[in-house]
Amino acid sequence: KHAAERIKQGELDREPGPEVRRKDEFGQLAAAFEEMRLRLKQSIGLQLQYEENRKELLTNISHDLKTPITAIKGCVEGLLDGVADTPEKRESYLRMIYKKASDMDRQIDELFLFSKLDLNRVPFHFEITDLAAYLRDCAEELHLQSQSSGVAVTYDAAAEHGRDIIVMADREKLHRAIQNIADNSIKHMVREPKQIRIELSANAGEAIVRIRDNGAGIPPEALPHIFDRFYRADPSRSAQAGGSGLGLAIVKQIVEGHGGRVWAESAEGEG
Repeated sequence: KHAAERIKQGELDREPGPEVRRKDEFGQLAAAFEEMRLRLKQSIGLQLQYEENRKELLTNISHDLKTPITAIKGCVEGLLDGVADTPEKRESYLRMIYKKASDMDRQIDELFLFSKLDLNRVPFHFEITDLAAYLRDCAEELHLQSQSSGVAVTYDAAAEHGRDIIVMADREKLHRAIQNIADNSIKHMVREPKQIRIELSANAGEAIVRIRDNGAGIPPEALPHIFDRFYRADPSRSAQAGGSGLGLAIVKQIVEGHGGRVWAESAEGEG
């Protein structure tokens, strides 16, 4: 009775007494109360974690949207005050407004997708997919998209033995995951020649897709966190780096939604 009163009052940390070890009906009752205590404690802990995550989400959204809004206001003030006194300056200000508005639009789209994935509100439509052919098409599409950035995107021909790797995949979402990784790679690529290579292999019943670049690399202390939402290896969170901070978190959700796993291997200066 005392144990039940404690649970009712929210005291969920106290360990059970010796009654839980009895073998009769009292022991069974005590064991049921103990299981209830542990489940309640876990449930409340999870609820507190969700609440903390929501607060963190709001804080980061406010921070990331504030920067482009400030830039847009500055440009509009310049136009209203007549600082942009030539057609060239006015065009420059308008282009800046358009760019910042587009950045905000993209951030909101990513946030919307992340939130729906996080709440399991996005249905996955799985189809039988020839992964080698699919990745070859993705590489070709990325290459065409990335030509303006001077980035060569290739599909590793050595993986052609993987032509028989057949998987169940949501093609649209898997493409989004590959696109996000490539975008992230291109954003931080500084060395020439700029290259992204997609490779396919199979091991122990898993299809393994590797996306490699020759960029700046990732510090070892950052590697475990790059798939966390809003994580940026650059502690300054500078506007220059751009992005919503959700791209790789979305990748993780999509891959895990396929029953897969995702990780990063990198060394500074080696991509």
